[in-house]
Amino acid sequence: MPGRSLVRLPALHKTVLLCLVLAPFCAAYASNHDWDYEETHSDARDFAPGGTLHLHLSVGDVNIRRGDSPKIVLHYTVKSRHERNVKDARVDFDVRGNDADLEFHAASNSNTSFDVELEVPANTNLDVHAKVGDLTVEGIEGDKDLELGVGDIRVVRENADYRLIQASSGIGDVSGDVRDNERGEVTGWLGKTLKYHGDGKYELRAHVGVGDITLERK
Repeated sequence: MPGRSLVRLPALHKTVLLCLVLAPFCAAYASNHDWDYEETHSDARDFAPGGTLHLHLSVGDVNIRRGDSPKIVLHYTVKSRHERNVKDARVDFDVRGNDADLEFHAASNSNTSFDVELEVPANTNLDVHAKVGDLTVEGIEGDKDLELGVGDIRVVRENADYRLIQASSGIGDVSGDVRDNERGEVTGWLGKTLKYHGDGKYELRAHVGVGDITLERK
C-alpha cells in the first residue's frame, strides 16, 4: 500500500529521531539493576482539591494515586551508579495557590533515575512530562495532559467519565475501555491513536513516542 507508507513516513522519522535523542536516557533506565547507591526522601504540601500538578522528570517511574487528605504527599528514591550523582540530584517542589510544580533534576548523562510515588487529592488536574520511564495514574479525577518520550502510560479510573480522550503512540499500542465497554475509535499502523468524545466532565490527552498506553476502569 504505497499511499499509506507515504502518509506514515514523516511520523516514523520523528519517532526514530526521538529514539536517537533519548538514547542516553534509555541506557540509564535499562541498566537499573546496576544501581549501587540510592536515597529515599519524603515531603508533603497542603494542596486544595481542583488544582493542577505540573511534573517534569527525565528518567524514572512515576505512580500517582488518590490520597485521603488535601495534600500532595511525595515519596521518591533517587538511584545511581555513583554516590556523587545521588548527592547532587535535587527536587524542586513549589506550591502557589492552585498550582503545584514538581521538577526532578539530575546531571546530564549521569545514569541517575528517580522512582516517584505521589498521593494527591482525588480531584486534581495533572500535567506530566517525562523523557524515559513508566507512568501510572490511579483513581484521579480531573483533566490530564500526559506525555512520555519512551515508556508506558497506564490510567486507571473509577467513576469519572470524559468529554474528550485523545491518546496516541508513535510506535506502540493504545488500548482499553473509555467508558463501560466502549473503546472509542482507534486508528494507526506503526503507532496507534485513540479518539473519543463523550458527555463527561474532563479531558484526557496522552502521548508516548515509543511505548503503550492502557486505559482501565475499576
